[in-house]
Amino acid sequence: MKYYNYLSLVTLFLVMGCNSENVDEEHHYDNKLYITSATITDDLLIKADVKEATRSLSYRLASPANQDISITFDAAPALTASYNMNYDDHAEVLPVNYYEIPNKTVTIEKGAVNSNDVVINFKGTHELNREKRFVLPVTIVNADIPVLESKKTVYFVFKGAALINVVANIDENYFPVYWKDYSKVNSLRVITVEALVRSSDWTDGRDNALSTIFGVEGEFLVRIGDGDRPRDQYQCVAPGGNFPGANVVDGLPVDEFVHIATVYNADTGERSYYKNGEKVYSDNSATRAINLSSSCYIGYSYEDGRWLPGEISEVRVWNVARTAEEIASNPYMVDPHSEGLIAYWKFNEGTGSKIIDHTGNGNDLTGNTTPTWINVELPELKK
Repeated sequence: MKYYNYLSLVTLFLVMGCNSENVDEEHHYDNKLYITSATITDDLLIKADVKEATRSLSYRLASPANQDISITFDAAPALTASYNMNYDDHAEVLPVNYYEIPNKTVTIEKGAVNSNDVVINFKGTHELNREKRFVLPVTIVNADIPVLESKKTVYFVFKGAALINVVANIDENYFPVYWKDYSKVNSLRVITVEALVRSSDWTDGRDNALSTIFGVEGEFLVRIGDGDRPRDQYQCVAPGGNFPGANVVDGLPVDEFVHIATVYNADTGERSYYKNGEKVYSDNSATRAINLSSSCYIGYSYEDGRWLPGEISEVRVWNVARTAEEIASNPYMVDPHSEGLIAYWKFNEGTGSKIIDHTGNGNDLTGNTTPTWINVELPELKK
C-alpha cells in the first residue's frame, strides 16, 4: 500500500512538472513582438513649403522580456505591391533618397516591454510629383523573439496636398483696392487679371443682372452678366469696347470653380479671355493704356447690387501678358515673387475681413463686411 502511494506521488509530480514546462513553453511562445503604431500613416503631404517631416514607429512585447531582445527595422520597398493590393491603392514606392532611418536596431531590455521609438526622417519630399501617391513600407526584419505577423509592418503614405483649403464667399460684400504705389497701375498698357470664382446660381438671388469680379467701372472691369446677355456670361469692359459680345461665349458653370483670365495688350492690340486655361475669345481692339489707380474694387462696380454671388480665390493682377501655357498651368497657385505680378490676393485667410497681398507690395484689402469663409479642397486630392 505504501509502495502504491509512493508511485502515485511520483507520477503526480512528474505530471505537474510536465504541465509546468508546457505552461512555460506556451507563455514564451505567446510573448510576441508587435508594432503599436497605426498600420497606415497617411498625413504626409507633398507640398511646396513642406520640405521635411519626421514620423516615429512604436512597438512592444505582450509581456516583459526575460532577457534583452534585439530588434531590427528597415524599409521594405518590395511590400509596395502587397500594400496596393490589400488597401486598394496605386502608390509608388518612395525613392530611397527621400528618407532615412538613423537607428534601425533597438533593444528591449530584460524586464521591459518596449524601448525607444524608431524614427523615420523624410527629406526633400516637396520635389515629389504631387499628382502621384508614394508609400514607404517599414517592417521588422529581425528579432530575438517571435513577431506577430499582422502587426509587423507599417506604411507611410505621401499624397499631394490641396493647394487651396479655404476661400471667401463675398455675397453682398466688396473690397476697395487702395494701391500702395499708384504709379504701378495708372498707365498699364499690358495687364492680365486672373481669378477663381464659383456660384451656386449666377441668375437668381437679386435684381441686378451683373456680377463684378475686379476693376474700375467704365475703364477696365471684369464682370459676369449684363442686361444684354445671360447672367452667367463673361464680359470685360475695356478700351476698344466691351468684349466679347452677347452670346459669343458660353456661360459659366454653377457649383464648380472656374478659372477666369483676361489679357489686355495695347502694344499688340490683342484682348483675350481664357476659361479654365483655354482661350475662348480674342480680338485686336485694344487701343490705349488703362488706369486702375482710383475707384478700383473686387466685388463692386457702380452700385451695391452688382456684387459677386459666390466664392472667390486667387485674384492676381499682372503688368505682363500671361501666355496660354502660364495661365493653364497655374490656376491654384503662383510664385508671389513672379516677374510682373503687381498684386496677389489668395482670399484664403479663413478669418476676419483683411485680405493679404502676397506679393509684398502692400496692396492689402479690407472687406466692407467680413466674408463667409468656406472650406474647400482644390484641386481635389486623388485617393
